[in-house]
Amino acid sequence: MGPRGARKGGKAYVILRFLRIEQVFFSLPMAYMGAFLAIRGIPSIRVLLLILSALFFLRMAGITMDNLADREIDAANPRTRTRPLVTGAITVREAWVMILVGMIGFFLSAYLVNEWTLIFSPVVGAVVLSYPYMKRFTSFANYHLAAIQGLAVFSGAVASDGLKFHTLTQVVSNVPWLFVVSTILWAVGFDLYNHIPDAQFDREMGLHSFAVLLGGRALTFAGLNQLSSVLLAVGGDLVYSLGPISYAATVLHGLVMLAAYYFASRKGDFGRAFYYNIYSSVILGLGIILNVALLS
Repeated sequence: MGPRGARKGGKAYVILRFLRIEQVFFSLPMAYMGAFLAIRGIPSIRVLLLILSALFFLRMAGITMDNLADREIDAANPRTRTRPLVTGAITVREAWVMILVGMIGFFLSAYLVNEWTLIFSPVVGAVVLSYPYMKRFTSFANYHLAAIQGLAVFSGAVASDGLKFHTLTQVVSNVPWLFVVSTILWAVGFDLYNHIPDAQFDREMGLHSFAVLLGGRALTFAGLNQLSSVLLAVGGDLVYSLGPISYAATVLHGLVMLAAYYFASRKGDFGRAFYYNIYSSVILGLGIILNVALLS
C-alpha cells in the first residue's frame, strides 16, 4: 500500500489497515479470560472496557514501533516492502505520534483501572516496545513476542483482581499462571508461522529466530510448543475446577491449532495457519469466560 493507496482510501483507512486491528483478537480473549479467572466471576463493564482500551492503545504503540524499527528491513523484503512506513503512506513523524498517543492511552487506561495495573504498566510497555529489537540479538525473540501474549492474561487478572485485593502477594497469587504459560507456548507457535517463510531472508540479514536457528525443524518446534500449550490448558481446566464448556473449548482450541499446523506443514499456507490462531484464541477465551460466568 503506497501513497497512491493512501490517497484512494484516505489516511484513516491506511492507519486502520496498518494497525491490523483484527489482531487484537489474539490477546483480547486471553486478557478477558485472565480477568474472569482471577476473581472466579464476572468483572464490571467498566473494567472490561478499560482492558479493551488498554489493549487497543498498546497495540497501536507496539505495532507502530515494530514497523518503525524494521522499516529498512521491510523495504528489502518482497513480502513487506509495501507496508505503509516503507512506501511513505505513513511518515516517520506520524509513526512517532502514533506511538506517543498509544502509550498515553495505555497508561491512562491502566491508571483508570486500579493502582496495580498502573504499577505494572511500565513493565508491560517496555516489553512490548522492546520486542522489535530482540531479533537483532537472540532467537528467543519468538518467546519475547509470546511473553506479550502471556502478559495479556496476567494484565487481565490484575485489572479485575486488583480492585478486590490490595497487596502484591494477593494479586499475583490469583493470576491463573497455568494459562499464562499456556498462552506463551501457544504464541511461540503462531509467531513462527510468520518467521518460517522469511527464514532465508532473515539469515541473510543477520536476524535471529527459531526459524533461522532450527531450519527445517522449526515447524516441528512450533507444533511441540502448541501441543504443550494445550496440555497446560487442560491442566488449567482441572486446577481451576472449570466445567465441561471449558474442556470442550480447550479441545476445540487444540483442534483448530492442529488445522493450522496442517495448512502450514502440508499446504505451505503459513498465512492461513497464522490467522487460524485468532480463531483458536477466541474459542478458548470464550469457552472459559462462559464457563466461569455460569459457575459464578
